[in-house]
Amino acid sequence: MEKLKELDNNNQILVKETEEQKKEEAQLDKPITTKFLLVFTIPTILSFIVMGIFGLIDGLFATRRISVEALSAVNTVMPFFTFAMSLGSMLAMGGSALIAKKMGAGKKLEARQNFTLITIVTLITSGVISLISWFFTTPLLNLLGTDAHIFDIALEYIQPIIIFLPFVMLGMILVQFLITEGKPVLSAIVSTSGAILNTLLNVLFLFVFDMGIVGLALATGIGYAVPTLIGLYYFGVLRNGTLYLVKPKFDFKALFHSITNGLSEGVTMLEGAVTTVVMNNTLVRLVGFEGVASAGIVMAIQGIFASLFFGYASGIAPVISFNFGKENTERLQLLFKKSMYMVAVLSLLGFIGVQLFASQLVEIYVPYGSEFHTMTVRGLRLSVFGFLLMGYNVFAPAMFTAFNNGPVSGFLSFMRSLVFTLVPLVLLPRMFDLNGVWLAIASIEVLTIFVSVLLMVKFGKKYQYLKERVAV
Repeated sequence: MEKLKELDNNNQILVKETEEQKKEEAQLDKPITTKFLLVFTIPTILSFIVMGIFGLIDGLFATRRISVEALSAVNTVMPFFTFAMSLGSMLAMGGSALIAKKMGAGKKLEARQNFTLITIVTLITSGVISLISWFFTTPLLNLLGTDAHIFDIALEYIQPIIIFLPFVMLGMILVQFLITEGKPVLSAIVSTSGAILNTLLNVLFLFVFDMGIVGLALATGIGYAVPTLIGLYYFGVLRNGTLYLVKPKFDFKALFHSITNGLSEGVTMLEGAVTTVVMNNTLVRLVGFEGVASAGIVMAIQGIFASLFFGYASGIAPVISFNFGKENTERLQLLFKKSMYMVAVLSLLGFIGVQLFASQLVEIYVPYGSEFHTMTVRGLRLSVFGFLLMGYNVFAPAMFTAFNNGPVSGFLSFMRSLVFTLVPLVLLPRMFDLNGVWLAIASIEVLTIFVSVLLMVKFGKKYQYLKERVAV
């Protein structure tokens, strides 16, 4: 009788596993058509745009409700925020590539154990960073380049951000793994809910309770907490998908692979932090704290449009990893070819959109016709020339991460994020003053594209996405 029960239980498990396999097939294992790419990546693109709106909303409310000094403080603290997000992105993208590959190879239990381990490591890491940052806040602000004029207001803003830091990092993991789970629409909905709440809380805290910049920071923190809590509920309570939290198994090899493989995505986001710190220090020297505020507006608007590239790369990466795990060469070739077209279209849309509506976009922050408005519009239009190439420079490292080739992906991101960032930001402002700062942002993509193309061609045959011509 006991053996019959055991057999029945085993049969039930097999049925459940079969159902999960069908779900995987339905979401990731589909013919590579333009329609499929659009359906699968548009929700992720929208999700990244919504996440980018977080920075725009804070800057908007800071300028309109508080002061230009408040916007400068937000922009000064932003590199710290970006640093935390870069670590979350590193674990999310690197772990996603590894786990999607294992899902494609049918190793579902390992995938769940690795997912749980990455989630726990993220929680512990973010907690440690929060504690260290809390006790060393003043040195941290000095390192970020905060001048005496805005130090106090920057301190008020960063303290709540430090408290909510674990939600920021953990949320990035869970939102990305919803995409890996094959649920990009749910991922977009979860991200959107956080952005909407952030906006509503900004109105409540600033206009009703008049909490100033502390309210601004609290609204941002709570907005990031929502995707995290929803993600924990989905993976930890519902547990009805392919991925869910299980008893973790410490797998150093998988953890190390996730970190090294996702290093490029972490470094790519870290570029924003490095760029902002160097740029802020340069702008303070050239035009004072108003230059920092102007750069904050330029980077926030650019971040919204750059979400087109990061969203597409993030959305398509699990599909690449899945088909790589299944060794489906034909689909990999189609994925690469169609992605080249998609990135070109997104690049043109981003560039044209910013050039046409630069003045109106800046007007969201500051009144038309002011010197501050003119300076910011000029900076936005000059810097956005990099959009014509940025999409390929974002896609290339994401693709190598999806192939689980961390060293190549990391090298490409390192060149773009540090070498090709610092050199223009140091040299061009000395030659062209303020315009040199904006031109430096665009020149980063020009320098990087040569390395991106070289590596994509070099490894095309190894991963067989350039092995032969494939009809569209």
